[in-house]
Amino acid sequence: MKKLNLLYLLIFSATGLKAQKAEKQISFAQESKPHGYYVEQARLWAFELQKDSASEDNWFNYFRACRNAHGTANWKSDFVNESPYLKTGDAIVKLMEHYIPGTFTYYYLSYLNFGIGLNNAENLLKAYELNPQFEGIHSSMVTYAVSSLNRPLRKKVNSDWYKTNYLSPQLLAYGYNVLMSLEKNALLITQNDNDTYPLWMLQDVMGLREDVEVINVDFLLLDNYRIDVFNTAGVLPMEIHDSVKKTDDYELNWFNITQHILADYKYQRPLYLNMTLFRSLYKGYEDRLTVSGLVFKFGRSKENLDTLNRKLYEEVFCLDFLQHAFYYDRYQANMNYENLNYINLFKSLYDSYNAEKQPAKAEKVKQLALQLAEKTGNEEIMEAVKKEFTS
Repeated sequence: MKKLNLLYLLIFSATGLKAQKAEKQISFAQESKPHGYYVEQARLWAFELQKDSASEDNWFNYFRACRNAHGTANWKSDFVNESPYLKTGDAIVKLMEHYIPGTFTYYYLSYLNFGIGLNNAENLLKAYELNPQFEGIHSSMVTYAVSSLNRPLRKKVNSDWYKTNYLSPQLLAYGYNVLMSLEKNALLITQNDNDTYPLWMLQDVMGLREDVEVINVDFLLLDNYRIDVFNTAGVLPMEIHDSVKKTDDYELNWFNITQHILADYKYQRPLYLNMTLFRSLYKGYEDRLTVSGLVFKFGRSKENLDTLNRKLYEEVFCLDFLQHAFYYDRYQANMNYENLNYINLFKSLYDSYNAEKQPAKAEKVKQLALQLAEKTGNEEIMEAVKKEFTS
């Protein structure tokens, strides 16, 4: 009977099957694949659930496939219209409550479904107690710690997480270079998983740049987090109604928050934007941003940071991995695109070296920029970078 109920609830169809295999699903923060891949995987894992509706593994992969499809559809709720096998996280959690209640997977995913915040936090803690080494659960525990303003817990979980080698060494090296790009007591606005969690880990585990406040714009939708951050940054309060938070317009929310900060900033502490932010978020303020290593420094006007950028490049940054990676990295495809942010710095250095008649140094950073573009395999990007570095 359970199979029949699930068959109905998931809207199964036996027609039009494709000869593909259900694959283990991981976060697209680690390995990005085309949106259509996740849609198809949701269908395949739905059929696995038809075979065994008591399997936690089946439920986890079905949830993850749907969540990845949701994310690659820019978190629009109408993504479910693309396929009868796609469901929102809320709908899947309700099904899990019926089919696998009281399990680790139900507890964990009922929290992960909300992304950030304190909703169903008690279930996350139950899941963590049941399986504290489950791949990915540490990021959710860090999320919970940040959402609840519990810095000691963040530090403890990051220490445990670091020992699992879950995060790519390249990602940590990139995060190190970001932190080294900042002035003392800086505020840094970030947006995504890969530009935020590695920085928190480096601070908590290695004690690197603990003077820096890493502010994730997504968390600023949480009232307690936003109030705490704005008090720290000296920014006027900003009210966000619950009705706005629940809309599909995540980018609009991020835009409004970022614009509020930039418009009201009082320069009590140095303010920086991570280069990984959507450019649309700081629209209208481009002429007040200066390349500072791997970040943009926000000021009343552009500054000359040539001396700092040379020092970062020549003496401080970890850059070997840009050319040589001596291990398989499942983050590699994502890193190839994230590493394109170095090109902002390299172009600044290229112009500076040429202006001072140092062609050998200019050529070196040019070739490195071209290599980074080539690693993406994207012809348009490669051509654009070539044009950018044409004297």
